[in-house]
Amino acid sequence: MVIQRESQPQIVTLERPRHHYILLFAADGSMLGLKDSGDLALFDDADDRVIWDRAADGVKHVTTGTDIAVDLDDEVCTLLIGSEDVELHTGHGPEKLPSECLEHLRREGWACLNSILSPEILERLERVACTGPFEHLEQNQDAPKICQDFAVGKAVAEPVSLWVLREYLQTRDIHLGHPPGFNVLEPETVPRAGRRWHSDIPYTPSKSPQPVFPRNGPPKACNRNTFVSDFSYQNGATMFKPGSHLVDSGPPEEWNAPLQRGELPYGGPEVTVLEAPSGSMILYDARTWHRAGYNRSAHKRGMMATNYETPDVVPKRDTRPACEKLHKSEAYQGLNAREQRDVTDLLMKVPDFVAGQ
Repeated sequence: MVIQRESQPQIVTLERPRHHYILLFAADGSMLGLKDSGDLALFDDADDRVIWDRAADGVKHVTTGTDIAVDLDDEVCTLLIGSEDVELHTGHGPEKLPSECLEHLRREGWACLNSILSPEILERLERVACTGPFEHLEQNQDAPKICQDFAVGKAVAEPVSLWVLREYLQTRDIHLGHPPGFNVLEPETVPRAGRRWHSDIPYTPSKSPQPVFPRNGPPKACNRNTFVSDFSYQNGATMFKPGSHLVDSGPPEEWNAPLQRGELPYGGPEVTVLEAPSGSMILYDARTWHRAGYNRSAHKRGMMATNYETPDVVPKRDTRPACEKLHKSEAYQGLNAREQRDVTDLLMKVPDFVAGQ
């Protein structure tokens, strides 16, 4: 039995949105947007320029209010872009503008893209994680998760969150700190890793060759947790200390006081638990103080963990072997050209002194 010594934390609950904006994708994964001139164009980055909403006679550009008359029967349309007719497919978009997510991340140290993944992608992730309707199954440990279903790669390269991460880390040239993995918390358990209050690499010592970076200065890493299950305080959602990414120290010692068997570290009103639907993504600065929760529910809780680092941060694990296997897998063929390029860059663009090992 786990004994919670502290009072309940602040709980922020996000309901599944009733409305999402849409993205309009070309076959190569680029997205329809507006240039500053107002002309239609295709972009690889999912910033505010590519966010659209449905309108009575077509679509409306969210930030400029520009209406485009187009027939969206079967969620497909053709538009003249430059001198070419381009076929576009509608895609699941964010609840809010990407710039709003970025602003919240900078201010609080975390931000959530509520239900950003489509139901189809989420179901495939549940199958890989063996959660939800597949929780009676056991995960496949014989191949990297990114090789097991194209949905893993699509989630890694989800374009809105990827734009926010690149903007927050102030560089396009980011890489993953380890191959994508699924953290599945069994009922009535707390994970061994991450149980205590901590920040993440590169702000804490690790077994990797990465030296510890000072906390002051521009951000060097940002984590992204993809909720494969609904996340709640009841099933062990992660706890955060909002604003701690701006504090020039780690968690206070009393938050990690010695524990009796079955006890958990501090979990009182100074910290926040985000409850959000499956398919959501939470982004948080690696400096943010956080710890894992305890799953008091009767079901597995699934999450895909990825972390994104600037070029001068050494990955915790070599990501190149997983990428080489991905390129030989069927899952790679399920990605469009933009996704293939983004995933390959994230897995292969490790620092030179690591690549030379």
